[in-house]
Amino acid sequence: MKPSNAMLSRSLAALLLGAGIVTAAALAAQPEQPAVPAQTQPASKPINKLCPIMENEVDADAPTRQFKGVTIGFCCPGCDRKWDRKSDEAKMALLTKAAPEAVAAINALNSPALKIAREYLAACGRADVAALDALFLDKGRATVIENAGDEGTWETYRDHHLMPELKEMPGFAVTMTKEDVQTFGATSIVRQIGSFTVPDTNHPDAPRTFKAAVTYVVVDEGGTPKIAHLHWSSRAEKKPDAAAPAARNAGHGSTPGHEHK
Repeated sequence: MKPSNAMLSRSLAALLLGAGIVTAAALAAQPEQPAVPAQTQPASKPINKLCPIMENEVDADAPTRQFKGVTIGFCCPGCDRKWDRKSDEAKMALLTKAAPEAVAAINALNSPALKIAREYLAACGRADVAALDALFLDKGRATVIENAGDEGTWETYRDHHLMPELKEMPGFAVTMTKEDVQTFGATSIVRQIGSFTVPDTNHPDAPRTFKAAVTYVVVDEGGTPKIAHLHWSSRAEKKPDAAAPAARNAGHGSTPGHEHK
């Protein structure tokens, strides 16, 4: 018998509960990177290592071109002009041969699953319940884990944790430094790493910064991608003052020490 989306959601939730602990550990070890807003893509550094025209190493001083949302580099001036004369189909064929990492990045950028993940964070920033609900499997079929704690269904998490927290910090936004997508048939796993700030009632002019890692399991629901499972991990960014007390993990909002029931 073909498993239902609800069964798939719960099975993947159990699997990712353990994986989430690994994600949190990876988050703690994540090196500092320049912040890149989730809605934009870095445009200065070529994503490919080899020139798609000559298949030589990319020269940082050579011209670049934007193609399907990524920056393509070349080994020397002139290759860029040859690139310009190619059709999109021919360009993809060249990248497939010389720069598969560019093809993977293009596929990720054009992934419906990645679009859903970005829409989730954008809807959180607006505290838009209707937009959030539209992204998830309904009727208790989607599950949520936050900081390795089982939050139950999406609806429970939404009502008891997410929306109350978002009310405390209007305009919530996560600045992403890394995103990737893995697709297995009709199911995709999206991972995002970034940071966000929350107000500090004791220090209004010095909001606290948290590192964040978000994992989504996105499934096909009658031709529409929907989130079947969400795992959120966060930790307070270390402060220069070593004597300052360490903050506990926080959810989306401004309530560190929030206990999961």
